[in-house]
Amino acid sequence: MTKKLVLLLLLFTCVLNAQHKTNIIAHLDSDKDLLSINQDLEIHNDSDVTWDYIILLDWANAFSSTETPLATRFAEDFKNKFQFANEEERGRTTITTDSNFDQHYRIERLDGQQDIIKLYFNEPLPPGTTRNIDLNYTVKIPEDDFTGYGKNSKGEYSLKHWYLHPAPFKDGAWDYYSHKDLDDFYGAPMDFSISLHIPATHRAISNITTVQEALPETRHSYLFTADHNRGVILHVLNDIDIFKTYSVPGVNIITDIDDTDVPLEMKVIFNDRIASFLQTRLGAFPEKDVFVSDRYYRENPVYGLSSLPSFINPFPAGFTYEIKMLKALSRKWVDTGIHVNPRDEAWIQQSIMVYLMMQYQQLYYPDLKISGKLSNVWGLRGFNVTQLKFSESYPLLYLNSARRNLDEAVNTPADQLVKYNQQLGIPFKAAIGLNFLNDYLEGSSLEKSIRDYYTANHNAYTDVSYLRKIVQQDASKDVNWFFDDYITTHKQLDWTIRNVHKTKDSVSFKIKNKSQLNIPVPVYLLDNDSIIGKRWIEGVRGDSVISLSRKRANRIAINYEKLITEFNPRDNYKTLKGFPSLNRPLEFRLFKDVEDPERSQIFLMPDIEFNIYDGLTLGTRFYNGNLLPKPLRYSIKPGYGTNSKKIVGSVSLSYAHPVQNREERLYQVRYGVSANTFSYADDLLYRRASGFLQFSYRPKDLRSNKRQSLSFRNVYVDRDRDPSSPVDEPDYNVFSMNFSHSDNNLKRVFNYNIGTEVSSKFTKATYRMRWRKLFKNNRQLDFRVFAGAFLSNNSQSNGDFFSFALDRPTDYLFDYNYYGRSEDSGLFSQQLIVAEGGFKSQLEPAFANQWITTANGSYSLWNYIHVYGDVGFVKNRDRDAKFVYDSGIRLNLLQDYFELYFPVYSNNGWEMGQDNYDQKIRFIVTLDINTFVKLFTRRWY
Repeated sequence: MTKKLVLLLLLFTCVLNAQHKTNIIAHLDSDKDLLSINQDLEIHNDSDVTWDYIILLDWANAFSSTETPLATRFAEDFKNKFQFANEEERGRTTITTDSNFDQHYRIERLDGQQDIIKLYFNEPLPPGTTRNIDLNYTVKIPEDDFTGYGKNSKGEYSLKHWYLHPAPFKDGAWDYYSHKDLDDFYGAPMDFSISLHIPATHRAISNITTVQEALPETRHSYLFTADHNRGVILHVLNDIDIFKTYSVPGVNIITDIDDTDVPLEMKVIFNDRIASFLQTRLGAFPEKDVFVSDRYYRENPVYGLSSLPSFINPFPAGFTYEIKMLKALSRKWVDTGIHVNPRDEAWIQQSIMVYLMMQYQQLYYPDLKISGKLSNVWGLRGFNVTQLKFSESYPLLYLNSARRNLDEAVNTPADQLVKYNQQLGIPFKAAIGLNFLNDYLEGSSLEKSIRDYYTANHNAYTDVSYLRKIVQQDASKDVNWFFDDYITTHKQLDWTIRNVHKTKDSVSFKIKNKSQLNIPVPVYLLDNDSIIGKRWIEGVRGDSVISLSRKRANRIAINYEKLITEFNPRDNYKTLKGFPSLNRPLEFRLFKDVEDPERSQIFLMPDIEFNIYDGLTLGTRFYNGNLLPKPLRYSIKPGYGTNSKKIVGSVSLSYAHPVQNREERLYQVRYGVSANTFSYADDLLYRRASGFLQFSYRPKDLRSNKRQSLSFRNVYVDRDRDPSSPVDEPDYNVFSMNFSHSDNNLKRVFNYNIGTEVSSKFTKATYRMRWRKLFKNNRQLDFRVFAGAFLSNNSQSNGDFFSFALDRPTDYLFDYNYYGRSEDSGLFSQQLIVAEGGFKSQLEPAFANQWITTANGSYSLWNYIHVYGDVGFVKNRDRDAKFVYDSGIRLNLLQDYFELYFPVYSNNGWEMGQDNYDQKIRFIVTLDINTFVKLFTRRWY
């Protein structure tokens, strides 16, 4: 025991024996949402170098403008509340100085980091010495809509990052970063004494100890203290009685997480059980009170847990409350006891937290399904997703990002992760790795290592190297693969079984390691679904031949217990009886579901489409798409048009090949074929067949919204003859090449496309550009340019069918979702698709058979009301180029999805005063559900 303690002390050489101290006197003005703060900051230089300055974290000032790193993060994630908030709804810090202060110190805010202060000393601070700094400042409290902290609609306050806090000094430098709403504050430990004075209408509670409370009629006062603390949270509420204290062995749990349907005695039992579990698996909580608020829980919730109304809650009584408390307490236990850089090495805390939740659920709810009692309901129990256990939901949610080729290394800094990975993908991937490591070690050594790591880390800064040393010390097997391969790579893990040779007594086969990573894999001998043998295969980077005693096995499998998440688990099984084709029998399933790796599944989904010629197209979609993306996709959608009385529909087959080398900009190669047939006019069908090849590019930084693609496509169209149409040849073939670039976020959109189309009748080149800017005053300028020219054009006999359109493209490639593509009057002729010329008024000439150049712009006047204008030149053969223009009012109700355009003035004159004005109004309406889904998922990926 003594030897172990000595080793731990040697490992954790950065234990802090002395730290900073601060005394804060704060007054809250609830009328102005203002905190007036006097802060006496005692800075102790515990390093071996002299300090010329210190770094103070002023994260309250991250709300001061729309140009801070926090605001930039919001824009990247398409969060618009902060951008459109007025000045008083945001927050800021204002520091006041006097001549005495200016004589000893100088304050500077860092460029591009408005929430970081560099405070210079006129007299440097030598090692081992202490200096007191007296700071006076006010903090304007923001609304809580932005991050969950601030002032709510009830006039209550949840305050986080509300004071100036010194950054840690490590390895000879200040270690700091800006607020980005990632719940990763990284401040130096301090001793706190806080005197808080608030209106008598409010009460206060904190995550640190309340020493005194004075409640006179005029103003309430509090004294809070804490030693060696890294952050103080205050809740100033109308009623603090919502916080309950549960005294369980070893600690007091203070929380406002509640469930009125759960009796008090059950809550006590749950909290006691959770605390005992955490004390056993980690160790004692380092403080006498553990404070977890509902606000704290909502920072990192159990996603989807409360998505169903309480009256159909499918889980056992109190389960929802218990899992909320488990998540909040596990996170608090880890946050308080394990001190790493929470941005650079967030995975350490997150993996242990999620791993503990997995262990708890396995211990107390081993058979509980993620659908609860719904797993036994007729009509639902047949779905694989309803039969998944809670432990199986973690790899499913991680695999969602891997299948999108968005997998990232576990040790990627949190602010570099796409939002889905930061919230779900990486924590789950890391915890799955720990669970895999635990099974591989075949004992309790990992649990012992985590306890030792936690116990030795209460007063220390640490990193992954310390965790690695402890795990290696306790393990009986090599664990280097976990730290060298699993947590450091984004490569998708995948194994397969090949070349099976069997005899009566043995079986030999080849394991192919597609990822080429040195990660062990378990191999199983199965008698139907019963495990009769399990063996860990180590050191397989490529192909390896394995021989096993057959026993009574009739199947062999890799990763049968799904201990590790594979990219494609469908090739993990081989039968030792019958024919190889029976490895994965065919199965039809209704609606989307989680795939069953032991079966070849075809999913059926009711499908409805609409255009005015076919009416509602009612049909069924046969496809292989499940709840997770997959590389090979096919879809067959036959349908019946209720108006046309015809069989219409589509078929497609595509393969997306992910490129995992992130050093290359090439992200994905996708190719495929498709065909479809629908009505393009009354009693007239078109048939289109297309083949495509697309190269997609994305920066190494997956958070960047930049996208580029190079695509090649060939489209063949065959149309029913229309006796009244002047088109002589309704059948045609067009080959196109396009290069596109996009860089979109909330504040700025910049897209362009360069393309060419070649057919036997014409050759044309096009350029499209769109730029949209949201300014500081929340006004928006939207600007678009289109230029197109025929390099050759022998299609005059076809009228203007292949010509460039000023306002309504003919869409001869059938790319656009027209609801009435052949209409020239009536409501559906007013549908606007901003393509080619992009005009809203119907002007002459409406087409160009030589070249066209247009510019479209709009500017916001107030909220969703914009003014728009279009200008351009249209050139037809044997005619002079004509200048065209229009203008009007745009109601931008939902950008690019639901918009109305009201023409005012154009080449036609004052349009608002002309007859049949209602027929001049144009609209954009998107009914495609997949397009709407992208509106919400874009912030996650």
